[in-house]
Amino acid sequence: MSSFKVLETPEISRLFRLFHEGGAEARLVGGCVRDALLDIKTNDIDMAVNVPPEKTKEILEKAGIKVIPTGIEHGTITAIVHKIPFQITSLRQDFQTDGRHAKVIFGTSWLEDAKRRDFTINALSLDKDGIVYDPFEGKADLEKGIIRFIGNPSQRIQEDYLRILRYYRFLAYYGKGEPQPIPELKECREGLSLLSKERIAHEFFKLLGANNPLTSLALMKKDEIFLTLFDENPSLEKIESIVSLENLLGIRISPIRRLYALLSGNNKLLLSNEQKKHLHSLNKALLETDRRRVYYYFGKEITLDWALWSKDYKENLTWLRGQSELIFPLKGQDLLERGISPGPSLGASLKKTEDWWVSKDFVPDKQECLEHCLGLVN
Repeated sequence: MSSFKVLETPEISRLFRLFHEGGAEARLVGGCVRDALLDIKTNDIDMAVNVPPEKTKEILEKAGIKVIPTGIEHGTITAIVHKIPFQITSLRQDFQTDGRHAKVIFGTSWLEDAKRRDFTINALSLDKDGIVYDPFEGKADLEKGIIRFIGNPSQRIQEDYLRILRYYRFLAYYGKGEPQPIPELKECREGLSLLSKERIAHEFFKLLGANNPLTSLALMKKDEIFLTLFDENPSLEKIESIVSLENLLGIRISPIRRLYALLSGNNKLLLSNEQKKHLHSLNKALLETDRRRVYYYFGKEITLDWALWSKDYKENLTWLRGQSELIFPLKGQDLLERGISPGPSLGASLKKTEDWWVSKDFVPDKQECLEHCLGLVN
């Protein structure tokens, strides 16, 4: 039996068996192999096969497996096994690249397929018997914490400029010690302008989600990546403080919190509406000095961010842990039932009463709030 737990998954075992019976060779590739070597659980399973996508589809559909042609022009299909999606890609060779996309031809050579990958630690593959194929000594690099391009770094980067950001991301997750200098990262940085904002944002947020991205961020600053992407070379002081506090206090990592610490006022990164709302709320919350107002008006997540920016963060975090959901007990209907006429005066009094309730640590009950509000109206 293999020592790799990932191979014991029933769905993966079934896929291996089906391809073997169909006359094809299948291997797990990429991140799931890397994580298996590190004994890290992964849900992101990629498989490669030495047959073209049409044959892959035929083998799977013959066994009653649902197939979705998610990227069939690039040789990738998604197989749904027991409601779990698996990406399966035919072996490929690049024959034309433009720095963003690659045109591929399908082949049967595992070595040629491995050559088109970016880093040695991503060129590993694992067969059904637990044999690891390692054409570029990626396993040794993984153990040493070295992120090394396959072949010529400049050539690999120019095939897809996203590999610049991927380098810093993998360094953040798997790097150890002082990284070896790669001058091509800085030399090729202008190619980042060819990438879509979506790809840049996706990769950057992945980097910010690492346990400790500080080495990568410092190197990005040195290599003028921030200057290229955002027209500024930001100070790392605040994000160093936030990362340190997250690790020290066991606080859940928040990439958007870290982004604010790094680039608080910069709007050049493409954000979702939810992320924009978070940053806007945090901007407003940081103008407040009363934690009660922050908690009530902005919620627990923003208050957590606010606390990490505060001088008395330990006390504020302790206070936050003891708070439950808050609901202001008084409604406009309560005032209308007491004969108060609707209009701006009613709304203003209700808002003042709400602020008073917050200032009283949310203690006054509905009757007390009603009496206070009636006093304002009258």
